[in-house]
Amino acid sequence: MLTEEYAIEAVELNGDFSILYPQVFDTGYYEQVADLQKELGFACTLHLPFLWQDAASLAEPIRQATLQSIKLVVESAKALHIESYVLHLWGVWTSLLASVQQMAPQEKRDLMDEILRRASHSLEELATLVPPAMVCVENLGRFTFDHVIPLVERHGMRICLDVGHLTVRGGDPLGFLTEHWDQIGEIHLHDAVRRDKAAPGARDHLPLGQGMVDYAGLMDALDEGGYDKVLILEVNTEADLSQSLEKVRPWL
Repeated sequence: MLTEEYAIEAVELNGDFSILYPQVFDTGYYEQVADLQKELGFACTLHLPFLWQDAASLAEPIRQATLQSIKLVVESAKALHIESYVLHLWGVWTSLLASVQQMAPQEKRDLMDEILRRASHSLEELATLVPPAMVCVENLGRFTFDHVIPLVERHGMRICLDVGHLTVRGGDPLGFLTEHWDQIGEIHLHDAVRRDKAAPGARDHLPLGQGMVDYAGLMDALDEGGYDKVLILEVNTEADLSQSLEKVRPWL
């Protein structure tokens, strides 16, 4: 078990697996994970499904199907003790639509208002499935998160700070951390390279030390502030996990 080999205290489960492979990732699977959780003592977070999902969709059947997918995953994983539920509030098409620049200002405002209205409705429905304070809305690319923060506050939810996603967009993770410290309920940490003339291809989910993220400064800030919530190293391979753990080990 990786949790034992690397002394990992928290893992994040991917809710998309329950939607894509329901014959494998069913209630019985989560019950087995719950047994391991009791035996080994690790914390669990659950990333709610986001592939082909969109809780802010202007197409109401898609928005409703997204909430149904979330409900299915939450119910399937009820045997687990979940620390937080991570939510992508919008999907690819909403993100692309919101980033269109060739649009009259009033039309753009009307579009954003309607997207946020749909998103707020979804958060209201989600709050009937899990305690709102356990929901962590993640910052994503292309969509200005300033629009989302009022929704998070209104519904009594929290923020999942994804350091790599913020870096790719040219954001400042340390500044974001300082500004929203009390609202952050989970952090996804991975290295990233933002798109510019020197590096035209934006990349994230890299092992720490292979991108632009000031992970040392971030870890210092978390240590000094007494951060006590979940931090997930969101990388793709065991080798990347091992490399990233070595980078943050001085703070563990």
